Amino acid sequence: MNPAKERPLSRRSLYGLTPPEIESLVVASGFPKFRASQILDWLYKKNVLSWNEMKNLPKEVRHALASNYSLTVLERCEPGEAQGEGTCKYLFRTLDGHFLESVLISSRGESVGQRERETVCVSTQLGCPVKCAFCASGKGDFIRNLAAGEIIEQIVQISAKSDRRITNIVFMGMGEPLENFEEVMKALDILTAQWGFEMGGRKITLSTCGVTDRIYEFVRRTEGRIRLSVSLHSPEDESRSRLVPYNRKYPLRELLAELEKVHRTLKRDITFEYTLIEGVNDSAEDAKKVAQLAKPLRAKINLIPYNPIREIVWKTPSEKRMNLFRETLEKAGVRSTFRKTAGREVDGACGQLRLDRSIRRQATRHKDIR
Repeated sequence: MNPAKERPLSRRSLYGLTPPEIESLVVASGFPKFRASQILDWLYKKNVLSWNEMKNLPKEVRHALASNYSLTVLERCEPGEAQGEGTCKYLFRTLDGHFLESVLISSRGESVGQRERETVCVSTQLGCPVKCAFCASGKGDFIRNLAAGEIIEQIVQISAKSDRRITNIVFMGMGEPLENFEEVMKALDILTAQWGFEMGGRKITLSTCGVTDRIYEFVRRTEGRIRLSVSLHSPEDESRSRLVPYNRKYPLRELLAELEKVHRTLKRDITFEYTLIEGVNDSAEDAKKVAQLAKPLRAKINLIPYNPIREIVWKTPSEKRMNLFRETLEKAGVRSTFRKTAGREVDGACGQLRLDRSIRRQATRHKDIR
């Protein structure tokens, strides 16, 4: 990664720090080590956004740490809300003046006894280097990676603003998570550790376009506990390279070989994400080829009706055609589901998050609403 693309922070977020790091800064500031455990509790158990909320920390401790560290490095701008879908898109401004987007999706259980879910879709980069043809995130420039604290803070701020207890996290926002590997791994550690958010791995999903030289290490580092979702979108190299340009760097044969290597280690089934685009990748023949790839891996297919973006004239297939695609998969013995297109009204659905110039201009007119 080009060093120029990395995070230039003048004040570091405490939300990106681990216990040893917090202990070090506490001791370096001249305070007893036990203050670190108090700070950890306020951060990752109580999710505070103000030093004054840390009631059991003496003022001198709070003031000393606040001079070099911040609890908020993201400025929350006015969010847009979808009507009737329980979806809200949040716009944040970073310390260096760039913008990122996250989405809160509230969904009721589909069966009796199933709990409601509050899912945050987090971004991991400013812009996206993958440049998928159907995705708005790749239409602008790729700027840089997000720091672990910037990733975690999206969750904390959304939880605070919405007054919801977040139950699920999906790394499916702007960016390719495995191209920001170390910061994403650190964020996952914070989310799953006992000293952190203590979220179960089955509540977290990481989506990748298939960065094959990072998949094995991701599975090893997370011990196979985190759900893995792979953006497939086509069963053939030629058409996939048009839809997902990274396929030229990480072709299907290499991706499938890597998934074969790790799928027995994973404690959850692999999911293939497949965006259905009319006349591009939605034929019954396409479905048969997808089934041939998925069956040896026991992978599930998550079918996503194409979510329109302004730059492209592609269309969403008819319901009849999408159902035929799914039926073809199921006849071949491959499980599939349709993803609900939550967030379309606010351009917060899959493939619609973007760093839009008009959004940037609008955001500069809004004051911080914290």
